[in-house]
This record gives sequence, structure tokens and C-alpha cells, in this order.
Amino acid sequence: MSPTARCNACQAPVDPERDLAWVKDGFEILRCRSCGLLFRADLPSPEELPTLYDGAYFRSEEHSEGGQGYADYVAEEELHRLNARRRLSLLEGSLRPGRLLDVGCAAGFFLDEARQRGWSVTGVEVSAEMASWASEQVGIDDVIRGLFTAHEWPEAAFDCVTMWDYIEHTIDPVFELRLAQRILRPGGFLALSTGDAGSLAARASGRRWHLLTPRHHNYFFTRGSLSLALERAGFTVLAVRYLGARYSLRYLVHKLRTFSDLRALRRLERGLSASRLGSAAVPLNLRDIVTVVARGKKT
Repeated sequence: MSPTARCNACQAPVDPERDLAWVKDGFEILRCRSCGLLFRADLPSPEELPTLYDGAYFRSEEHSEGGQGYADYVAEEELHRLNARRRLSLLEGSLRPGRLLDVGCAAGFFLDEARQRGWSVTGVEVSAEMASWASEQVGIDDVIRGLFTAHEWPEAAFDCVTMWDYIEHTIDPVFELRLAQRILRPGGFLALSTGDAGSLAARASGRRWHLLTPRHHNYFFTRGSLSLALERAGFTVLAVRYLGARYSLRYLVHKLRTFSDLRALRRLERGLSASRLGSAAVPLNLRDIVTVVARGKKT
């Protein structure tokens, strides 16, 4: 990393020594003093990104690092669909079904729920395993495998772009938001969710915050820094919500390993994975995951 970096959200200078916030899992995390954005000092390369999201990320094995990825993404399909319907209800308060692109579509459950409500859907997913599941098991016809930034997208092709739990994984968030702006029709909509590093839960947890997982997350936004990034990309924020979600008991125990990767938690996670109790749905809202609906330029 250069002696002085620039904050991706506000472009303020960030000094790697003065502005070091934490070191976690061997990764240095810097904090912008101007807008509060947290980010990895050394970002992965575009070539490295696909290797980070293999099958183990979506289906963590016993030996996986505590709290990383998902316990078993596909096994929790019904919960993902329930959360997708809540997101769609928020979206449909602002616009009618049209052409939708889901960036980081994973196994395609959100796309399928949107399709059932009248949307014409396209997905892009860097994980080959998840992209295959979306197309072959869920039946989504238009799923593009690879990086969002690597595809040649036509301009003004979509009415809505969604980025659920995605923007924190990118190398250059503002660049990707500008790409979303370009492929939206004039006045089109963007909806995204990401962790809120300025939330009470995040500030109270410090470096043990369950979303502070720098092996896979490169950026940790506050509401203010996220608004700045969206504005730099030409978007106007329309709505900010903390929707909460339903999680399986197995997933919650998996995330507890962010705090402590004790053998007892590993055993409990294994036991829940083999039990119907592990699939029990738990409603939870720590108000540390923010959902934003924004509108693109009208001309």
C-alpha cells in the first residue's frame, strides 16, 4: 500500500500508520478520519477474488475459521426466500416490476422470488458453484458467472440493480456503483444492504463485530460514508431502513465463532447441522445491517 491512500467514499487522505484501526486475522484495517469508512489496507486482486468464494465460503466446513462465510447457504433456502420477499416489498414501494439485475446473486433465491412477482431477472455471481445452482437447480435462465466489472453490460438495460450484502466484498465500491448507474435506465433504482460499522452493535463489539471479517469483507461502511459513496456515483438516497432478518439457529452459532472459536461452539454447530433444531428460524435485528434504496440520474 502507498504511504498515503485515498478513502474510496470521500477521497480524503488516509495514513496507514496514523489511521490504523485494528489488525484482525492478519489484516490491517484502516479508518478514514473524515467519513468513518473502514477498509483493508491491502486489497485482493481481481484475479484473487473468485478463489475467495468457492464452495467452502457458502458451506463452511468444521475446520473453517470462526464466523467466516455461511454455515450452509443452500440448506437455508426458505429463510433466504423469506428475507428476499421482505426486500422486494420495500423495493415495490418505489417502483413496479421491470428489468432487474441482482449483483452477487448467490444461489438465485432472490431472483426466483422476484421472477414470481413479475420481474424480468438477470443475475451475476462470482462463485461458479452458486451460479450453477441458480441456473440449474433454481432455473434462472440468465445468470452470468464472473465479476460484475468484467462483463460488457449494455447501457440503460435495467430498471433496478440490487446488491444485497455485496458492496463490502468489492475492490472499488464507487467504481461498481458508477457501473450500476451506467446500466440503469434514466431514473432507475439501486437497492443494497451492507453492515453499518457506525451502529451501536458494531461500536460496542469493536474488532469482534460479527461482520468484521476481512478475509472476505474489504470495506465496512457507516451510514455517512455509504451516502457519500452513493452520491459520488450519482445516486440520490431515497430510503434507509434496518429491516432485520430471520436466521437459522445453526447460522447464529456459526457467527458466534467470530467472538470465540471455542471447541464447544464448533461441536454445537456440528450438532445443530445434524438436527432439525438447527433450522429453527430466529428473528433478529441488531440494527447493524443497513438497507438503502437510491435513485439514479434522471438524464
